Amino acid sequence: MRGQAYTLEGVLAAIVVVTATVYGLSAVDTGPFQTGAEQRTAELDARAADLLSLAAETGTLQNATRCYSVGAPTLNGNQTGSTTEFERMLNHTFDRQGDEYNIYLSYWDRGANDRKTDLVSQAATRNAADNPADAAVATETVTLTDDMPTRIGDCSGTGPPLSAVGDYFAPDARPDSIVYNVVEVRLVVW
Repeated sequence: MRGQAYTLEGVLAAIVVVTATVYGLSAVDTGPFQTGAEQRTAELDARAADLLSLAAETGTLQNATRCYSVGAPTLNGNQTGSTTEFERMLNHTFDRQGDEYNIYLSYWDRGANDRKTDLVSQAATRNAADNPADAAVATETVTLTDDMPTRIGDCSGTGPPLSAVGDYFAPDARPDSIVYNVVEVRLVVW
């Protein structure tokens, strides 16, 4: 009888210890330790990816890449009365919080048979070589077709189709195809 009591007492004590351990571990973050800089980079990563994803889903990103400004597109969310919806999204998501960013457009350059990258954000205070190592990076791809109209003026009006514009920033990568070019939008935030 005494042996059974000790066994029962041992089992109950083990249950209490296991329960306390499980409860204690659920109250403590057991994930990898992150410094403040790593947490900020992870937060910026998520915000940048979410912004580009939302802009791509709503067509806002495509409209911004079709904004025609005599061969030199610029996107700047840090201005009063930003002209495109994408710029307003940048302003709300990053500029108002004091974050800095660079926007790069990479596209196929038919003459060089390679990708070319342009820095297109006016607010950029650094070039690509000066971006901090802990900067967050998000990318999204936009496919442009020959018959898509350019966006002119304050980028709310429509202009001639991409294939009819001679000095658009990205050339017609495949003149024998309906696809005009494939543009990768890269957002680097710090």
